[in-house]
Amino acid sequence: MFGTTFYHGTTKKLIVAFGSVFNNIHVIRSESDGTLIKDIQVPLAYESRKKYLARLIQDSKKNRQVPRMGFILTGLEADYTRSVNQMNEYTFTSATPNKATIMYTPIPYNFNFTLDVYVDYMDDGLQIIEQILPYFQPDFNIVVEEVPELEIRRDIPIELTGLNMVDEFEGDFSEQRIVNWQLDFVIKGWIYPPVREQGVVATVTTNYSTPDIVDEAGEQIPQPWFQLGTGI
Repeated sequence: MFGTTFYHGTTKKLIVAFGSVFNNIHVIRSESDGTLIKDIQVPLAYESRKKYLARLIQDSKKNRQVPRMGFILTGLEADYTRSVNQMNEYTFTSATPNKATIMYTPIPYNFNFTLDVYVDYMDDGLQIIEQILPYFQPDFNIVVEEVPELEIRRDIPIELTGLNMVDEFEGDFSEQRIVNWQLDFVIKGWIYPPVREQGVVATVTTNYSTPDIVDEAGEQIPQPWFQLGTGI
């Protein structure tokens, strides 16, 4: 309908960036005297809580991989409190001779994410949560290269907006119990309009004249108009 096909992959980049924040969390299990038993790097997947729990219930022995984490984009909404004049244009140099790259102002959007933490033991969950919470006061900044061809990079804040803990179980409580921590986040990102090219200004023409001169008899002597042209 709009006549222009384009895709900057902005949302995909934010999903990847969000996941990268939580992809190196560990759980330590040790004896009472402090002897290390196991160091577990918590796996992270792009999946919803309902999907994981349904898979767990369907085949608990095969799919019972805990501790683990899953995250998903739950929605997005325009945030016009961060908006500026939408008719403003950004101009960039172009690889095409005598062309300039033009793009209108991006639109501010809030991207809502949910991160779920699944554990068998409460202490595992507390270890994971304590490795996350100190970095959000209330937000954590990441750098995202949003439009690589224009070298547009931006600091994007990730804000923690909610935290809940529930016990999930189905059937025999001792076999199916999963402690689920749910963390809600908002990424304050941007959606970019299409990039277009236009010709640069090659010639500027200016018309001007000098003031009329008055002779000794008091009569005005008209002066000619001049035209100044500048070419690039």
